[in-house]
Amino acid sequence: MEQNEWIVINYTLPREPSRIRVSIWRKLKKIGAINMQQSMWILPQSDENNDLLNEIKNDVSQNNGEAFVMKSSVDEDSKKIIIERFNAARDEEYKELLEQCDDFFAEIDKEIVRKNFTFAEIEENEDEYNKLIEWHKKITKRDFFNASLKTVSAQELEKCKKMLDDFSNQVYELNNENYLREEF
Repeated sequence: MEQNEWIVINYTLPREPSRIRVSIWRKLKKIGAINMQQSMWILPQSDENNDLLNEIKNDVSQNNGEAFVMKSSVDEDSKKIIIERFNAARDEEYKELLEQCDDFFAEIDKEIVRKNFTFAEIEENEDEYNKLIEWHKKITKRDFFNASLKTVSAQELEKCKKMLDDFSNQVYELNNENYLREEF
């Protein structure tokens, strides 16, 4: 837990239109910021995070709001709380990802039981797997402090890959056997 320099944004926006507040909230969530108090969000200090919060500050200003971006340091107890909040936020995201991995396993199992060994099924499941990978990349990019479910998530994605590879091999073997039977 070496991190003790932070960048903070505090902002106010008009109540209407609410879509602006929602847009700012979504941008803050997307970059991995956590909400410490009402309209006060924090990120670990870095040039990239500084630039991101200043972009949001500009968005707030362009929408008749007011924003302040500040650098900060905190005492050890506060630092521990902040890091715990970051890890809790990322673990919530990893939990959602893990639920989707379970759905992925169930989908392939269902296709095996149905004996639906088609190239279309491979493509569909590859698309789902690629979505999981991209989602995982987004989460890990904002996982500044290695949340507890990070390793488990990576392991489950490896299981997804293996299951997809095994299913693809089954489809290939069965379709290749059928092709050879038709030829002779």
